[in-house]
Amino acid sequence: MDTEAVYFEDMVPGDLFEGPSVTVDKQELVSFAERWDPMPFHVDETAGKAAFGGLTAPGIYVLALKQRLIHKLPIPHAVIASMGYDEVRFHEPVRPGDRLTLLAEWIERKVSRSKPDRGIVKVRYSLRNQSGAIVMSHFDTILVYRRSLFPQHIKQPASRI
Repeated sequence: MDTEAVYFEDMVPGDLFEGPSVTVDKQELVSFAERWDPMPFHVDETAGKAAFGGLTAPGIYVLALKQRLIHKLPIPHAVIASMGYDEVRFHEPVRPGDRLTLLAEWIERKVSRSKPDRGIVKVRYSLRNQSGAIVMSHFDTILVYRRSLFPQHIKQPASRI
C-alpha cells in the first residue's frame, strides 16, 4: 500500500480496518446540542434521565464525531467527494464519557465509466463504544482517485504520519 495516501486500488472489498477513537466530552456534546439539536434529553440532565436514563448525543453530533475520526486517520484517503450516505442508523445511545472507535469496511468498488482517473467506492462506517456495541452505522459512497491515473495538476494528499 502507498504510504502517502489510500487510493481506489487500495480499497479492496471485504477489507476491514479500525481507526482512531474519541471520548465523548459532555460539555462539547451539550454545547453542540444547544446550537444544533436542543431537544431536552440532549441538553438537560433531568430530562435526559427521565427519557433515556441520562443525556444522549444528537445523531448529527455522532456523525460529526465519525467525520472527525476519519480526518484523524494516519494515512489520508484520495477522496474527491462523498456522493451520499445510505442507511444511517443509531443503534445505541451515545453518552458523555463513551469511548467511540471508528470501524470501516470496503463493500464494493467500480471504475468510473465517464472519468477513468477515478472510481466509486462504497464503504460501511461504524462507531463502536467501549463495551463493544455498535452505536452508529451507515454506508457512504465516495468518489476516489485511482493511483495509476492521479492527475498531475492536483496536489497529492498530505501524509498524516
